[in-house]
Amino acid sequence: MKNIRFDFTCSRQVPLYAHLCNQYLHYDALNINIGCDGQNNVGQHSYFIEALGEQAQLEQLADAIATDFLISAWLIDSSIKVIDEHQGSKTLLSYPQSDSNQALTPFCQHCYPLIGDNQSAKFGALDLACPYCKGETLLTPAQKALTLSDIHAMVQDLLTQGLSTQNLPTQDLPTQVTLTLAAADNLQLSLTPFNESLGGRPQLLICNPNTLNAHFCLNDVQVLALSSIEKPFICARPTQEHDKLNAPLYEICFAYSRVTLVLAEVLRQKGIDWIYIQGQYQRPQLAWIDGAWAQICSEGVDSVAVQNLIAPEPLRETVIFHGYQAQWQASKRSRSRLQQGELSVVALPHTPKVKSFTVESDYFESNNIESTDFESAVVKEITDFDDNDTENHTIADAALFSALLNGKFTSHKPAKNAAVIYLSHSHASQIVTCDSKGDTELFFALPELPDNGYEIFHQLDNSPQNAVAQKFKHLFPGDYLTLLSLKLHGRRDNLQSLWAIAAILMGLNHQEETQSQEWLSDALMAAAMRYHGANAPRIDYPLTKGEAHRSLNWCKTLGSLLSFRIAGNDDPSQLAFAMQDSLADYLANWLEHIDLNIGVHNIALAGNELVNETLCKRISLRLGKNFPLVINRSLDVDGNNLAVGALYVKQRRLNSHA
Repeated sequence: MKNIRFDFTCSRQVPLYAHLCNQYLHYDALNINIGCDGQNNVGQHSYFIEALGEQAQLEQLADAIATDFLISAWLIDSSIKVIDEHQGSKTLLSYPQSDSNQALTPFCQHCYPLIGDNQSAKFGALDLACPYCKGETLLTPAQKALTLSDIHAMVQDLLTQGLSTQNLPTQDLPTQVTLTLAAADNLQLSLTPFNESLGGRPQLLICNPNTLNAHFCLNDVQVLALSSIEKPFICARPTQEHDKLNAPLYEICFAYSRVTLVLAEVLRQKGIDWIYIQGQYQRPQLAWIDGAWAQICSEGVDSVAVQNLIAPEPLRETVIFHGYQAQWQASKRSRSRLQQGELSVVALPHTPKVKSFTVESDYFESNNIESTDFESAVVKEITDFDDNDTENHTIADAALFSALLNGKFTSHKPAKNAAVIYLSHSHASQIVTCDSKGDTELFFALPELPDNGYEIFHQLDNSPQNAVAQKFKHLFPGDYLTLLSLKLHGRRDNLQSLWAIAAILMGLNHQEETQSQEWLSDALMAAAMRYHGANAPRIDYPLTKGEAHRSLNWCKTLGSLLSFRIAGNDDPSQLAFAMQDSLADYLANWLEHIDLNIGVHNIALAGNELVNETLCKRISLRLGKNFPLVINRSLDVDGNNLAVGALYVKQRRLNSHA
């Protein structure tokens, strides 16, 4: 007889794993105990199943578990080991959907071959009842009414006639073949790219996973993530010189519902490997940060609210911040020096905005939020936050405190001796420090760049970089004219804007017209991903000291980039990589300087610019060797984490309205 323990360590809650552990309590052949180390904590959750039995029985159990525990993007380790005694129990594990009969996944390994395989007699039977995952319960009446013949007819229209059932998104492009699936959240599909003026990275549904590597440069962890139960979007680079995929980067996903599963298989039979998609299909967008996946933003993602996480007492119990509402409620059994309680955060419904504040009154009633909480939250949102104030670091503070919930806060110690590198194209990109008293200070903020190419070149030409600027104008007249036609929109105090300018300066805008800043930024990131050399030039990122905080001398940064190109470096991938690597090196130097002054025990990483694969790798390499890097993977890196962190932000005006 042996005692065996099966462990599944995850970076956040995985409801399906909790559900499966509960199911194995009914495994009659063996005495089973279950549990979860870190249950309801912020951070890692280790689900486990323990069994006592003979070798043959345990081997059968291992085979069953291997079949049932489908890969999760949040799974960071799994193991089997012999134990001396049980640590688990017969108590059911709780998870967000455990009180309802809602299915946790639209299809599983049992029903997938029946519904999604064109050789199956049940192929296309969307409403097929599955006793294991109960995925049919997630279907709307309209989806249940769809037949295989309906899907075949829609695909035929898509391929031959370009029929749009409703809401053609590009009415000014009558040649675009577009299909809108009203039964699938108005999912729009097209064989050609959607109108780029809509913004954002092109998104693709992969119809033929077997040809994935023929179209995209992917590693094993990316392929596993695409296949995971979460079916996320990941950022992928197409193979070089691809004849159809002309954008620098794409967001790609596998079929994520029963409708898209059958639709993708029918398209695959027609020879379609991938198709452009657009709509409210609510897929999580993941980024690989310091060795594991993290979710960028949960706004619009089809998932339950983060809830019942144990966290220390904040400065305020309710806050509404940038589309999310976070709440903390004291725990009656807390015995620690810091009062512990339960934390929850949810994305608010989309409603008309009042000065960047969004809310639905009946939402608060249905969630038992007092009207006084509602009013104080409104006051906080409107009076205390000005994202255009260069001295305001509330958002970076919130990112720091929410990240530290994964570290010091859960060790019952106040947040102190830490820093956050917050890089975002949605808010101000900043570095904020937290000293031994827990007080925060803005150390660095990226400057706001000019909004047009004329002004950018004018400032270069009137700086100490004027010599290289004039040489650039003379040697690369085409790129010079492209720069003059550049228009930057929205926020410009971010890396995206800097990358867009740099992409033009290194000759990455190959088209006749000047591309958008999103496209140009992606072009620089894609070029950096192509570089596999050992050495790269060092690009300058000199600091400027303002009255209150430091910023970047961006003219010198771009001037140093131009000097390498003018000197004959004609490899844009090396220069693009150099910009990422040099920035990571400068960040490491700045943080070492901060460490000498206040002592830095943890460095938090946050912000949606972390989707930049190369920069994340270089930051891990340059910073990670000297400092512990903290990413709170239980929350977003640029979404609900900000609302959670805002509960802990020290701000007198915020407190005065609480």
